[in-house]
Amino acid sequence: MPLNKKVYIGIDGGGTKTVGLICNQEGVILSKSVAGSTNVKSRPEEDVRAAIHHVISELMLGVKEGELSGVFVSTAGGDREEDQLRWRKWLTEVLPGYAGGLEVRNDAYGAMASGTFSMEGTVLIAGTGSIAYALDRSDSRRAGGWGYLFGDEGSGYDIGQHGLRTVAMMHDGRANVDEAFCREVLSFLNLKSAPEMITAIYEDPYARMKIASVAEVVIALAEKQNQTALGLVQHAFLKLSELIDAIEVRSGRLVVCGGLMQSPFFRKGFFEELRESGVSNVFFPTLSPAVGACICALIVNGQSITEERKANLLSSYYVMSG
Repeated sequence: MPLNKKVYIGIDGGGTKTVGLICNQEGVILSKSVAGSTNVKSRPEEDVRAAIHHVISELMLGVKEGELSGVFVSTAGGDREEDQLRWRKWLTEVLPGYAGGLEVRNDAYGAMASGTFSMEGTVLIAGTGSIAYALDRSDSRRAGGWGYLFGDEGSGYDIGQHGLRTVAMMHDGRANVDEAFCREVLSFLNLKSAPEMITAIYEDPYARMKIASVAEVVIALAEKQNQTALGLVQHAFLKLSELIDAIEVRSGRLVVCGGLMQSPFFRKGFFEELRESGVSNVFFPTLSPAVGACICALIVNGQSITEERKANLLSSYYVMSG
């Protein structure tokens, strides 16, 4: 850890995992910490608090008093006052005496900055959940982000839920049976029969994440041209496109990120869907939203993102990821 240097923490609080990074004022990423989901709408508060404490404590190892100059949290629900207050409380618990900047905002900011190196533009996040944002200095719009109970269309959860429902309907005789589809979904869950899904899902302590994980096998089957899975993936493309249609694409570029977009097959198919609907300038960032959160931490604390800082962020991130 450099002596007498300012450092900044960026945290990406996702529906499946939370990633924290710490960088110096030159944009060099120094260390990383990973914990479970910090979505307070789907995990017990004590688990979320423990995950936050773990990330901050690990990142602060070796940081001297007075060096930490800014913390930026980009998380689902970060635009809701009650969630901001909880995050601030839990962060200050593990940062006693810290008096620097502390920003808690929604998950658009880290995702946006990972692709634009700024806090303005348009972004679609398609991971465990789904949401689209258009942000600039004077106005902001959002579509989606209503959560898994009555929203998150086109998300990993949505695909997984449709996959499980399809297996159930085939078992009941309410849909034409696709033996390969049923076999692969049940195998993924380590089950032998469809009725076992009831106990496996309803008694799982993190049922939402387990359901979302089923998207992995559905996408893999779609890549193998399984017609049932292709139909579910195409439905997800349509629903994600509807989110984009509901907001204005700003700055001439749409940043697309999230866990689903880590699949080259899914990403390619979705980009083709967007081009057919007239959205052509689509960008998939190579940096993670956690790096984006570090970029936001630098920006809100008065550090401009120069070409040198960009280069440092890119090179140090690739070294750490490799």
